Amino acid sequence: MINGLSIGDTRMKLLAGALLFGFASLASAQNSIIVGGGATLPAAGYGGDTSTRLQGPLRADTTGDGTLLGEYAKTQSSPSNLRVSYCQTGSGGGKNILAGNQLTAFAVNANCVATPNPIGFGATSLGETLAQPHFVGSDSPLNSTDLSNYAAGHTGITGAQPVQIPSVSGAIAIAFNKLDTTGNPVASLALNETQVCKIFSGAIKTWQDPALASALPSGVSVTGPITIVYRSDGSGTTFNFTNHLSKACGATAAPPVGTGGNGVATKFKTDQTFTVATGATPAPTYFSSYSATLPESGNPAVVNGISITDGSIGYAEAANVAAGFLTFATVNGFDPSNYGATTLPVTVNFDQIITGVDGNGRPTLAASGLTTQCIGLVNPEDYATSTTNYPIVAVSYLLGNAKSNGLDVGQVRGVLFSPYNSTVKAQVNTIGVAGAGLSWLSINGATPAVIQAKINSCVN
Repeated sequence: MINGLSIGDTRMKLLAGALLFGFASLASAQNSIIVGGGATLPAAGYGGDTSTRLQGPLRADTTGDGTLLGEYAKTQSSPSNLRVSYCQTGSGGGKNILAGNQLTAFAVNANCVATPNPIGFGATSLGETLAQPHFVGSDSPLNSTDLSNYAAGHTGITGAQPVQIPSVSGAIAIAFNKLDTTGNPVASLALNETQVCKIFSGAIKTWQDPALASALPSGVSVTGPITIVYRSDGSGTTFNFTNHLSKACGATAAPPVGTGGNGVATKFKTDQTFTVATGATPAPTYFSSYSATLPESGNPAVVNGISITDGSIGYAEAANVAAGFLTFATVNGFDPSNYGATTLPVTVNFDQIITGVDGNGRPTLAASGLTTQCIGLVNPEDYATSTTNYPIVAVSYLLGNAKSNGLDVGQVRGVLFSPYNSTVKAQVNTIGVAGAGLSWLSINGATPAVIQAKINSCVN
C-alpha cells in the first residue's frame, strides 16, 4: 500500500512573478534535452555507460538504445529530437545540485567532463542554459539535512519542494582481485554473512586469515594483506551497502571498526559516507582497523581500483562489476549476477524522510513536515537483507522539483514515471533481465496509474 497518498490532493498554486531559479529558455519553447544526473549505481540502466564515471549529454538519445532514458526519449513526439542526459556525480552530488547550492559549478561543468570529481551537470554546449536540473538520481533517500539544503537553495520560490519517486533496485556486488601463491587469479570467493561483516569491519585483515579459509576454493593458497576499496564520495551505494551491514552484522564484527574517539566500540551505521558508516571518529581510528584502504569516487572508479590492486576487496553495483570483468563473491550462496529477472516488491510511504540512525545504526524515519506529500520513501528496513535471495541490494530514486519546471513539466513528469511506463519498459534491456544487476520495483497497493497521478499532482 501507499501510506499518505491522496490522489485528490489539490495541486499547489503556480508560482507567480519572477523565478530565482528556472530555465532560461522557458519563454521560447520546450528544451530539446532533459538534463539529469547523480547516482552511479543505476547509471548502466539509465544511460548504458559503465566504462567511465562520466556520461555526456547525448549518452542516452532517441536512437532507442535499450536504456531507460534512451527508450523514454524515443517515445516522445514533442519535441521529436528529445535527448535525455545523465551525468554520474554520485548520489550526494546529485542531491546537492538539485538543492540549488552548487549552481556556479552547475553552469561551469556543463558537459560533465571535469575530473576527478564533477560537481555539476548541464547542456550548454547544445545551446541551452539551465539554472537547475530537470531531475536527479539518488540511491540514498532524502534526509532532514537534504531538505534544509533544498530550502536554502530555493529561497524566494513559493512552494519549492523536492519530489522523490522510487525507481529501480540494484544488486551490490562484493568484487575482489587476488592472485594465489602460484601467481594465478583466485577464481571464486564464497562468503557467508559473518565473513562479510568481519572483512568490512577489519576483523579479517589478511587473505590467509583462518576465518576466511572456508570461502576460498579448495586447494588454493593465498597470502598478503586485504585492501578495502570504498566510495570516497557521498554515495547511495554506500548507504545501501551499510544498510545491509548494520542490519546483518550487529555486534558480531563491529568492535574492530573503530572506537569513535572515546574508547567505546562502535557498530556499523547506515550512511552515505563510508567513514561515517564505519564509526570512523576520528578517521585514523577507522583506517587502523585495516591493513590498507583505497578510496575511490563513483562505482566505476571503485571497479577500476579493484582491477589494478592485487589483494583488494570492495563493493559496487553488479552491472559495473560485470562491465569491468571483475570476479565477485557469492554471499550466503547467492550470486549477484542473477539479480534483475524478478521485481522487488516494496511499500512506499509518502511524506517520510530519514532523520538519522538509532543506537544499532539502523535508519530512523519521521514525517518530512512538508505540505505536498511528494516524497516517496521505501523503508530501508524492508530490503536490508534476505534469506531467500541475494541479500545486498539498493533501492534507487528519481527526484525532481515541484516548481519551476515551466514548459518542460510534461517531460519531467515523464522521466519520473518512466520506470512504471509499460511502453518504455517493454523496450528496455538494461533493467529487469537476468544479469542486468538492476530490477524493476512493484509497489504494493499501487498501480502505475496511481503512481502517475501522484507524480502529476506533485510536479508543476
